Amino acid sequence: MPVEPQVSIPQIAAPWGGRSRTVDLGGTVHYVDFDGPDRAPAIVLVHGLGGSHLNWLPLADRLRSRHRVYALDLAGFGFTRGTQLSAAVGDNAELVRRFIAEVVGQPVILVGNSMGGLITTLVAARADTPVRGVVLIDPALPAPRGRPDAQLASLGTLVAASARRSARARRGRSLPVAGEVAAVLRLCIAQWDRLDQDVFEAHVDLAAAQKGFAELNDSFKLAARTMIAALARRSTVRRRLADITVPVLLIQGDRDRLVHVSSARWAARMNPGWQYVEMPGVGHVPMLEVPQETERAISAWLASTQIVGG
Repeated sequence: MPVEPQVSIPQIAAPWGGRSRTVDLGGTVHYVDFDGPDRAPAIVLVHGLGGSHLNWLPLADRLRSRHRVYALDLAGFGFTRGTQLSAAVGDNAELVRRFIAEVVGQPVILVGNSMGGLITTLVAARADTPVRGVVLIDPALPAPRGRPDAQLASLGTLVAASARRSARARRGRSLPVAGEVAAVLRLCIAQWDRLDQDVFEAHVDLAAAQKGFAELNDSFKLAARTMIAALARRSTVRRRLADITVPVLLIQGDRDRLVHVSSARWAARMNPGWQYVEMPGVGHVPMLEVPQETERAISAWLASTQIVGG
């Protein structure tokens, strides 16, 4: 049963129409309900490694006029503590399944970015999950053959940032969060001036609120390790993607430093029934960098597939 969050959880998403809630799914899970019209189709947004519900603010604000929109914090990220729940990719996939069944309570359009894209495929590939359609935004995919070094280096940068924040949190020191948040987001965004300043400040507020979350680095490393393991064999990934029987939209920025565009092109070739949209000059998080174009691509796809009645 969803409940209002503890007073210690700030309502950071409120300016974008979101309200923080928590629910017990084997541990306390934080999510944001962006509301939407009565009886509107439901959309669940699943963030990536090191991310949170805040990664979806500008997109959710655009989608909620015609959809019931939810964005959850995966275990070990945002305000969902890794002290109660495992941050492993498989465990977070089960968390998303429970969230759909116990919170949303109706078939959903599942939207995932980066590691959240991988988790989305794990959920949607199961026939018993009520998913009507899937949107993958720069999803975690196997590195290009013979070219894994750049992606691993970028992932190492994210791990190092998490370790620095976790160490300072354990010592109870004030976090120079703005610089660290900017360093991570700059890795994900191709053109920095596209990022809305209020959205950036919201990410800084979250990082400051996570002071004392000593488990952050361990959760991050567990998620990263299990994500890499889930992508280790191309044949396994290919079979998983083929098991998704609902309509799929794949969106990819061609200047993504974390998931090379050739990986997305490979996934699109392996699944010719999918719709593929490549965004020139865009990085790893199109929903933050070009939210209007991302919303247009999703809305056009929904209309073309008639998932929500055209």
